[in-house]
Amino acid sequence: MSLSEPVELVRRLGATSRVGIIVMVEQSVDAYCAGYPGHDDRAIALDILLRDLARLRVQAPALDCFIGEVENYIDLLHRDLAREAA
Repeated sequence: MSLSEPVELVRRLGATSRVGIIVMVEQSVDAYCAGYPGHDDRAIALDILLRDLARLRVQAPALDCFIGEVENYIDLLHRDLAREAA
């Protein structure tokens, strides 16, 4: 099973010290979620990203801190979805 595009981007770029990497990953997450039309579908897509990030954390423990930043962003998106659905 391959990793989703945003998670693959984390794997490739997370260890670099380039400025703006987190913004690139956030944009990738946003684009990934935009491919799912409904709130429920987007919530599931975000859960899939979290699962893939957990797998990546096991494969590349050096990315732990960066993965945590991405997970925080995904958590914010989950909260936004919950507010929209309410």
